[in-house]
Amino acid sequence: MITARETKSDIFFGRRSLARNARFDARAVTEEIQNEPPAKGHIVVRNLNFFYGDHQALFDNNLEIVPKKVTAIIGPSGCGKSTHLRVYNRIYELYRDQRVEGQVLLDGRDILASDQDLIELRKKVGMIFQTPTPFPMSVFDNVAYGLRLHYRVGKDELHARVEKALKQAALWDEVKDKLDKPGTALSGGQQQR
Repeated sequence: MITARETKSDIFFGRRSLARNARFDARAVTEEIQNEPPAKGHIVVRNLNFFYGDHQALFDNNLEIVPKKVTAIIGPSGCGKSTHLRVYNRIYELYRDQRVEGQVLLDGRDILASDQDLIELRKKVGMIFQTPTPFPMSVFDNVAYGLRLHYRVGKDELHARVEKALKQAALWDEVKDKLDKPGTALSGGQQQR
């Protein structure tokens, strides 16, 4: 069970790991994000349990993630951090024999409800995986992929939005002359950004 006690700047959590009878303390570090526009993204997790077949991996997780704050969930390998995060966009549903119990509210709406539109949810809630996996296409096409898939934008707007995204990721200066190169040609850190 994740239990929280709030101090001035940190929230500390303790819960069982995937290993039976193992215990650890995980720390969620939160800091203010200044000068951002009003944000949505308030997440409340209530009594979250997760199962891989008959194996229970998460036990009654409870957590609140407040908009305009940075929250890090920290713990040892195998403790359930990634499993917990995979629930937020229901990516676990792509695999057999995985199920969840509990509630995850995103801006007051239970994203685990059966009527949740998964496409709309996944437009709002993404995941950056530990190992980057760019599509087998150019840097430009990797960045433009989501725009082309979900929106009709003209060529000039597409180029402007790709440039803006690369600048926001602090990549523009590094890749502006490599936009036609394969995404796999970038360094691991560049691919991750």
